[in-house]
Amino acid sequence: MIAVTFALPQESRDFRHLLRQARTVGPGRSLLGNVGPEEVLLAHTGVGPVAAAEHVAALLAAHRPRLLLSTGFAGGLDPRLATGDLLIATNVSAPALVAQCRALLAGEGHASFGALISQPLPAESVAEKTALARATGALGVDMETAAIAAAGARAGVPLLAVRAISDSAREPLPVPFAEWFDLAAQRPRPLALVRYLAHHRAQISPFVRFVRGLTPARRAFTRFLVRFISAAPSCS
Repeated sequence: MIAVTFALPQESRDFRHLLRQARTVGPGRSLLGNVGPEEVLLAHTGVGPVAAAEHVAALLAAHRPRLLLSTGFAGGLDPRLATGDLLIATNVSAPALVAQCRALLAGEGHASFGALISQPLPAESVAEKTALARATGALGVDMETAAIAAAGARAGVPLLAVRAISDSAREPLPVPFAEWFDLAAQRPRPLALVRYLAHHRAQISPFVRFVRGLTPARRAFTRFLVRFISAAPSCS
């Protein structure tokens, strides 16, 4: 079995539709199905390191997959990465799985290999992204991967972390994270988002562009997941 984690259902929806014979399993209401002949467990970790650590530890204890794939969105720190580009996180992924990715993605111009860092909140401004890039040399930043990697290491399950860029290094987040997501409650804040945009009308167009950009980013990591899982028996 291969476990695939996403923070939220909004990230997993394309991949969910590709699971054959999917059924709900376990207390976390994960989905168990098939991609080709491979049995796949799809799970949502929640947003942020605390939720991710808790959910992934429980997932690995209950199901013991042979591989753990962590995917979803990340902010870009390297200006060369555009929205929708893939980032294979070499600093937290098992070397053998990174090597398979290199072979799988050889010659493709929209995939990069390098460090992905995690922090408790998104990098919202261009200045923050620039500072993080200079301080760490990382290509991208997210909120969950470090916690997922730690849980995988404790359980002895090899990890591959792959993210698609949702906002490039040159783009600030159009709406502050706290205005659209309640981290403590683990749920979106649609009314707060509407209020924010009503008072910051100049951000409506950037926000619409940001949301539209999530679709190609989601499709990018979904396509990758299918390709990787189809090839996974050769590297298990």
